[in-house]
Amino acid sequence: MNSVQFDNFKSQLQQLTPQQLRALQGEISHSLEGERSELVTSEELELISKLFS
Repeated sequence: MNSVQFDNFKSQLQQLTPQQLRALQGEISHSLEGERSELVTSEELELISKLFS
């Protein structure tokens, strides 16, 4: 989606009901959860644990 399309999409958000906005917020949150990466990999965590044991 280009910037013009995105701006048009944002302007259409004003037409949504609060219930529709909450549903959209849930969808966005769900999509973003998949993008979160681990701060520390399991290998790094194991190494850190060994350093302090």
